[in-house]
Amino acid sequence: MRPHFSRSVFLRSALGLAVAGTGLAGATRLSASSAAPAAGSLVADADSPAGAFGRGNAESKWRALRGELRGRLIVPGDPEYPVARQVFNTRFDDQEPSAVVQVADAEDVATAFGFAAENDLEVAARAGGHSYAGISTATGSLIIDVRGLRGVRTDAGQAVVSPGHTLYEVYQELDRSGRSLPAGACPSVGIAGLTLGGGLGVESRAHGLTCDRLTAATVVLPDGTITEVSATVRPDLFWALRGGGSLLGIVSSMTFDTIEATTKDVVRLTFPGEQADRVITGWQEWLRSADREQWANVSVDADGEGGLTCWMQLVCPAGAGETVTAALTDAIGLSPAATDVRTLGHMETVLYLAGGAVDQPRAAFTNGSDIVSALTPDIIGTVLESLTRFSSVGGTGWVQINTLDGAIADPSPTATAFPWRDHAAIVEWGAYEPIPHDSALTWIADSHAALGPDSVGGYVNYLESGDSLSRYFGDNHSRLAQLRARVDPDNRIRSVLTP
Repeated sequence: MRPHFSRSVFLRSALGLAVAGTGLAGATRLSASSAAPAAGSLVADADSPAGAFGRGNAESKWRALRGELRGRLIVPGDPEYPVARQVFNTRFDDQEPSAVVQVADAEDVATAFGFAAENDLEVAARAGGHSYAGISTATGSLIIDVRGLRGVRTDAGQAVVSPGHTLYEVYQELDRSGRSLPAGACPSVGIAGLTLGGGLGVESRAHGLTCDRLTAATVVLPDGTITEVSATVRPDLFWALRGGGSLLGIVSSMTFDTIEATTKDVVRLTFPGEQADRVITGWQEWLRSADREQWANVSVDADGEGGLTCWMQLVCPAGAGETVTAALTDAIGLSPAATDVRTLGHMETVLYLAGGAVDQPRAAFTNGSDIVSALTPDIIGTVLESLTRFSSVGGTGWVQINTLDGAIADPSPTATAFPWRDHAAIVEWGAYEPIPHDSALTWIADSHAALGPDSVGGYVNYLESGDSLSRYFGDNHSRLAQLRARVDPDNRIRSVLTP
């Protein structure tokens, strides 16, 4: 029997641990009021920041590009365009990219980059299309859609994965060989964006982030160069790919060290919302001595009437569920109002944590995050007070807190572009339809302000428009900015971040 999730909880179960598509170069997204490109033209007007071309030769330019591609070019006016331009978050349905290139190979990516350079177009990469900030669509941009790049090969514990796959597809293919990756829970998120931004999930305490398992990649750079990267070949680029988002190019292949796919005990615990502070404090205490094979997070939901509900997900080796649950509840010092314990095979665990379904309906949502060095009583109180205030004015938002300990903390903060190795947790804020975007955005901004200096930054896979590069990369941001200046000096790759 599967759990009954509300729409909000269903979407949260899927999205809270994984998101794809970051894109961190320097162009600015157009406002929703920007004019859409006219069918058959490269841009709608000559003042568009995406570039200006003469209208007379626009059709010939598109025709020439079509002739160079093995994949497909879709422009406004084509029957496929309305669907081809969509991303998961319906908030971005008003965006009108100049075109979508559905690539067939790495050479198509290089061709699209070349076309963008010749015509002064910004480029947005798309795989899963789940980016919180809608990074893979924008009016006037050229979308390079890599979902046609397919294939998962496993050999001797390694997997070579093409970026067109969803996370569920990768889990499924690796499972055939008894292997897996430490990754997220959203089944339809793209493996590429998830990996490049970090990749956090239930195996992270034991095996690190998804990007920590990346051993090599093939990357197409903005100048059209196709290059291999690894710890010994272009190590500067390899460093940036592990947690730096799609700052420097578009990956066409990724090689991972895999982990064993194992049966798990999965436990859901529910606590009174008014005791959420004790739950978070006890969870932190439990983590200090919990074996790395044991993982849990905390979610607190606003009921829209001034109240809160609190629940946890616990994942541990099969057969250990009852013992581990007892240790966790002892640390918390409360008996849960409800406990559900089940033993699930690897793919059953994946599906359960995804909310019970592989495909989620498209939805409007608004999210953000804070990284904290410690979860002190004052910080916990601030988080819960902010959520309670939102609940009291009808907000049905939520907070999910995920740990950054265990194997995540093993590398030094400068070993990869992902900088949050000496920190306690990611606090993720979110609200789904029907909560208006503006209301959710104001609440999240107020929450950031309330935390003040206790927040040291954010997680780039939970990207927020208009933030600075330094907010997501801490002390690593200067190195990333210098790499970007060398690799993408024209700011060809789209971003919603400031330098």
